[in-house]
Amino acid sequence: MGYLKKLPIRIQLSVLVILIIVIVIFIIFTNYFKAAKVVEKKNNEYFTELIAQMNQTISSNSDVVKRIVQNISYNSPIVQQYLNETDPMAKYAKYTQLKSYISDMISMKDGILDIALIGSDGTKFNINGDINNLFPLKDEIPKKQLHYFSEMKNLPINNENKHVFIAGAQIYSITNFENTKEIGTLMIVLDANALLGSSNSPMRPSGGKIYMVDRKGNVFFTNDDSVKPGSAYSDILSLEKDGSYIVQQGVIPDIGGEIIFKLPQSELLSGIGDIRKQSFMIFIISLLLLAVPFFLVINNILQPLKKLIRLMNEIKLGKLKNLQKRISVEGYAEIIVMANEFNEMLDEIDDLTHRLLESKTRLYEAELVKKQSEMAYLQSQINPHFLYNTLESIKGIAAEEGVDKIFDMTKALALVFRYSIKGTDMVPLREELTIIKSFIYIQKIRFGNRFEVKYHFPEAILECKVPKMILQPIVENAIFHGIEPRIGEGSLQLKGEISGNIILLSVQDNGAGIEAEKLCLIKESLSAGQGLTDKIHDRTVNIGLANVNNRIKLNYGNEYGIMLKSETGMGTEVVIMIPFGSGSDV
Repeated sequence: MGYLKKLPIRIQLSVLVILIIVIVIFIIFTNYFKAAKVVEKKNNEYFTELIAQMNQTISSNSDVVKRIVQNISYNSPIVQQYLNETDPMAKYAKYTQLKSYISDMISMKDGILDIALIGSDGTKFNINGDINNLFPLKDEIPKKQLHYFSEMKNLPINNENKHVFIAGAQIYSITNFENTKEIGTLMIVLDANALLGSSNSPMRPSGGKIYMVDRKGNVFFTNDDSVKPGSAYSDILSLEKDGSYIVQQGVIPDIGGEIIFKLPQSELLSGIGDIRKQSFMIFIISLLLLAVPFFLVINNILQPLKKLIRLMNEIKLGKLKNLQKRISVEGYAEIIVMANEFNEMLDEIDDLTHRLLESKTRLYEAELVKKQSEMAYLQSQINPHFLYNTLESIKGIAAEEGVDKIFDMTKALALVFRYSIKGTDMVPLREELTIIKSFIYIQKIRFGNRFEVKYHFPEAILECKVPKMILQPIVENAIFHGIEPRIGEGSLQLKGEISGNIILLSVQDNGAGIEAEKLCLIKESLSAGQGLTDKIHDRTVNIGLANVNNRIKLNYGNEYGIMLKSETGMGTEVVIMIPFGSGSDV
């Protein structure tokens, strides 16, 4: 052991790893591969034989039932005559013949409890039991199928409840092949055990349990005395607590069910008992051999590594204070070198992080100044544009009407202008609407009674903060580009509502509308958050819509802004979307 301590750790670990690999390979190849082959071979042979034999028995018995179904459905003149007969007297005369024929069919297979015919005209015929118990089941028989087996049913037969299968088919008239007229339904009531033949169990494995279940998982045969036919196999599983069985399943094709075998592990694994004991002893010896090197590795490698990993996980949390921590470990030289290198890396990361934060701070401040400059520039465009249109209105009125109305227009204009140069950029919607009404008053003096205005704003929305001068450019566009070109009386509607977390402000006119091609260009520019292109040929539209849209997007993000709906000759609706509850300035 003293000589081993003087060797490098790489050689020590190599010796231990080689020793472990040799032991593990010896155990696996000598014991478990051998045991696995024994178990696999025995298991496959056993279950393959059982499943094949049981399926052969079930298939033989189901084939007899299928032939009976085909004989009655397609090869029996008396059945065809009886179901096709419409005269009551003639039908009664055929009843005796039919009863004799069906009785012969029943005698062909043990376990057939009843055979029933239900005609399309409501005719009912059976030998045993109450046919009314079968009548609701006739719709389960699929159309145009030679034969059909149902899942297991519980039916009263001759005053005794029986677990049965229903085999049957739809009967079609053989006199009319082209139209394939359906004349009735055949149902054969078959005892659940009849598919197993007279033995009821072709093969009973020693100590094993057999469960045969239908397509719905209900047991119709078992050699388990604690389980009754008709029980759900899922209920059996939920009650089981004995884990010493190996389960194997096989499909029963004819009824869509399964054969389930549960056999004791002790029987299947009886051939590898000695091998298992030998493997256990080798395992114990291996554990003893690994104990000493294990503790050496724990003390000299794993403990320092765990300490290093804990520090790494703390740093992964992303808190800056964790970058100030350093690690000190004891152990092999390689571990100490790793810890020192990690500490140096933390020093570099800490330095880079501080420099990155400083850079991001400077970039953020520059971006903020840029956005504020853009906002100021965009907002400053509105006032001269608005004054230009208003002065044009005053000039037109002065030429047409004289100077009497100039005082009122100038007063309203002063209110609007004073509001536009107001210091704050966010105002209650109530104030914005007051200025809109002053602006519309000025326009009504110019246009007379050419248009009417309706306002629809619930009281709850009037105190919401909105960007200043957000509605005036939209209303101005609606009057000058929508209502003015229109022949006849115009209409202007201003609406507001809160939808979830969004404030919707709408300005709608019944004016000239926008051509489809021009509308498409405007929508593309608004969606991109850009100024409207020169292709639109209308600078007033550019300043109005683009200015408001860009202000909203700069302040709230690209998911907000303006939506535009228009149809030539029908009018235009502009919808402004801003977040509800936002108090930031534009």
